[in-house]
Amino acid sequence: MNTTELEIPRVLPVEHLSASSISTYLRCPLRWKRKYIDGEYEAPSGALIMGSAVHAAEAASDWSQIEHGERLSTEATQESFSDEWEDRVEKEDVAWGWEKPGELKDMGVACVAVYDEQIAPKLEPVAVEREIRLQIPHVDWSILSYLDLEEEDGGIVDRKVRGSKMTKQMADTELAVAPYMLGRQAEGDPALEFRYHTMVKTKQPYAEIVKTTRTNAQLDAFIDRVYAIAAEINWRMEMDVWSGAVPGSWWCSQKFCGFWMSCPMGGMK
Repeated sequence: MNTTELEIPRVLPVEHLSASSISTYLRCPLRWKRKYIDGEYEAPSGALIMGSAVHAAEAASDWSQIEHGERLSTEATQESFSDEWEDRVEKEDVAWGWEKPGELKDMGVACVAVYDEQIAPKLEPVAVEREIRLQIPHVDWSILSYLDLEEEDGGIVDRKVRGSKMTKQMADTELAVAPYMLGRQAEGDPALEFRYHTMVKTKQPYAEIVKTTRTNAQLDAFIDRVYAIAAEINWRMEMDVWSGAVPGSWWCSQKFCGFWMSCPMGGMK
């Protein structure tokens, strides 16, 4: 894309974009508008609550290693997960759907156990959940990222609880990698490697590391894509045109969208 011919908006209806918000926009502009502009509440799924609680528990163990030289015991990390789970379930209007809360919580406990056994012993954390804000020149909005974990050798870690294995091809095309690596590059401390730490919710849960990286050309292409998305958002705001997801998309369903039942292109009667 020739960005010199693209009018990049100085102001957007949001203060920043992120990998999560960009992914939402690309899947369904209407869902993005309802969530990020209109501020409508979208009930989280049980799987999202479980993944967030696992993240929080392992982050607490990371901090323990940084501050005291050793991680929390697996039992203590599992207790931390349980506390996070109960707190989030109490505060959120969870869209359980077909999910069974007890089984999902048990799976979270199991995911912590396999992560602590198979990956955690080799970790060398130096920073946890650090914010990086990449400021775009000449505009009033930015790209915001939170890095789950940064290691002593400079690698970036992102933890994911998944229902199936993440392949190398998936990691090589994940949108979230670029903004994290761009943020580190802007700080003058580029990361040569990005590591997905995955916990897979199979009958016998397991954990593994899937590594990827991005070339400078790929990072430049991501910035061009963000410029195009920003210009499109600006056009949609001016025209008040908000299309839904591509018909037939797996994420356009009650199972994966909290707005499905109130969406005219979804399940609204």
